[in-house]
Order: sequence, then structure tokens, then C-alpha cells
Amino acid sequence: MKFYFVVFLTFLFQIALKGNILLASLYGLHLHASPFMLGGIIAAGSLFPMLLASFAGRLSDRLPLNLLLAIGMIGSGLSLLTIYLFNNSLIALLIIQLAFGLFQIITVVSSQNLVGVLSTEKMRTKNYASYTLSVSFANFFGPLLVGLLIDLSSYSYVYLLLGGISILPGVIFLFMRLQASFNKKATAVEISFYELLVHPDLRVVFVTSGVILTAVGLFEFYFPIYGNTIGLSASIIGTLLSINAVAFIISRLLMNKLQRHFSPEQIIGGCLIIAGSAFFLLPFMTAIPLLAVISFIMGIGLGCCQPLSIVMAYNNAPAGHTGEVLGIRLTVNKAVQFAVPIIFGSINFLGFFPIFWMNTLLLLFSGKSLLKDNSK
Repeated sequence: MKFYFVVFLTFLFQIALKGNILLASLYGLHLHASPFMLGGIIAAGSLFPMLLASFAGRLSDRLPLNLLLAIGMIGSGLSLLTIYLFNNSLIALLIIQLAFGLFQIITVVSSQNLVGVLSTEKMRTKNYASYTLSVSFANFFGPLLVGLLIDLSSYSYVYLLLGGISILPGVIFLFMRLQASFNKKATAVEISFYELLVHPDLRVVFVTSGVILTAVGLFEFYFPIYGNTIGLSASIIGTLLSINAVAFIISRLLMNKLQRHFSPEQIIGGCLIIAGSAFFLLPFMTAIPLLAVISFIMGIGLGCCQPLSIVMAYNNAPAGHTGEVLGIRLTVNKAVQFAVPIIFGSINFLGFFPIFWMNTLLLLFSGKSLLKDNSK
């Protein structure tokens, strides 16, 4: 029961995390940010995670995980509440995103490590599936809640709500006792960051995670802009993103059945091809029902990829370095999330077609490569 209570607490934080992605994009547009400035604001949330995820993972191998989770969640919530003091300022929004990114990476890597620590080897895949399923539910509720509340109230009140949702589980973790507070292994060996980064069993995991997050990041960053460009309201955009999250949920519910018949490489390869096809079709769509279908297909395509990459990273991590490996995986992910808004925000003048189609080529090539390598 303690495991599922931990998952519930991380679910609450993920609502704030996923809601903030949409909120920052729409708030930046509300303040008339240029495409480059908006890309910088979204990328700011990934700067510290990109630089410090490995260090945060190392901390999670050595310090009480409930303390790290409390610091991360409360710090993230306080960062969101700061918007009340500096309303209607793009510079303030940029700084708030930087602070939020710093605290949220402590939370994310510690929660992923905690799931592994609380799991037996037999239950690890199932428990990570439950954890990522809760993230998918947060992907559904976060954007839906934010979109509706923006139309009904103001951006400041939405930031107030998300800040409170983030702080609450942090306070609970502060006073929670966890038997597996430390992830220590007697057989731990000293391995450098570089050695872990180029580890043959982990390299494929890191590269695949980067490709997956490129797709997820582009969709999260550009879909609200695309929806705004074709005249959709905040609540409609939030609803369409929530449909994407529903597809994530369905795909993760089917993940255990798929693993009985296919290897992880086959599943991820096929899912990347499905997502690439959806990206190809997206800029042709302007009708809400068709956008809903594309959003759903995208979610089905990407839904299984992330939990499988987490399990592969944890299982292949050297003894005593599970948190650090998960942190390196997140470093790769956040580097992609940092670069995508800036690069694609800078080339926004090209329009949506080439941006979405470049990602189509990346996904199709990566998916076919995984399937080809697995068939050998």
C-alpha cells in the first residue's frame, strides 16, 4: 500500500509539472512573446535539469529519498507561486521557469529511483508501469485543468493552484518514513560519468530516450502554438492535449500484453513509426475532430516508449548507480527538451510543415533502425 501511496503523491506533483508546460506556453503567448523568446522560456525549464540531472541522481543514491522529494516538490511549488509577485513580466516568467526546472529535476529523478528501490526485481516492470501510468493520468488532468481554468479565471490564479498542488505532497513526504530511504548496494563500484554515458548496455537507452523526448517536446511546445494560430481556445487546446494523455494511458495499460509477444526494441521501434506518421499528418489538420484523432495516434505511438526506457536504464545500471544512471537518462532528455524549443523557435519562419516533417524523418529513421537491429 505504501508504494501506491507514493505513486499517488508523485501523481499530484506531475499534475503541476504537466500543467505548467501548457501554462507557460499560453501565458507567454498572452504576454506577446516572440517565437524565439517563447522558445527560450520553455527551454529554461530544462536548463538546470540538463546540467544537474546526473548530480541529482547521485544524491538520490546517497541521501534519504523522502527528504529530496520534499525539497523538490516544495521548491517547485514556491517557484510557481512567485508569479504573483511579478505578474505580466516575460523576464519573471523566464526566471520562474529556471527555478522550477531546478527543483523539479530533484523530484523526478528521486521519484524514479524510489520506485526501483521499493520494487523487487520481479515487480519492477509492473511498478514502473504503474508509476508511468500515473504520469499519463497527470498528462490528462494537468492540461485539461489548466485550459479550463485559464478560460474561467486568470493566469495568476492557475499558477496559485498549481503551486499548491506541488507543495502538498512535498509536505507529506517531509514527514513520511520510508524503509528504503537509501539506495545502497554492498557491491557498489566507482564508475565515472563518462563511463556510464558510453556504457554499451546504456548507450542505446540514452539515444532512444533522446529521440522519444524530441517528439514529446516538439508536440508539447508546438501544438499549443499551432492550435493558437488556427484560432483554438485554451480549453480546446488543453482538451486535445488531454486526449493525447488518454492514449498514453491506454498504450501503457496494453504494455504488459505487448511485452509477452515482442521485445522492447520491437515495441519502441513500432511506436516511433506510428508517432512519425502522426507528425507527418498534423500540419494538414485544422478541424478539431481530426486534430483529436492525430493527438490520440501520437499518444498511442509514444506511450510505451518512456516506461520501457526507464526499466531498461534501471536494470542495466551498475550496482549503486541506479539513481545516477536515471539522472544521465534525464540529462539526455532535458538536453533535447532544452534545445528543441530554442532551435525550432528560431526557425519558426519556415512554418509548421518543415518542422513537423523533420521530426517525422527522425522518428521513422530511428524506428526502422531499432526494428532492423532487432531482426539480426
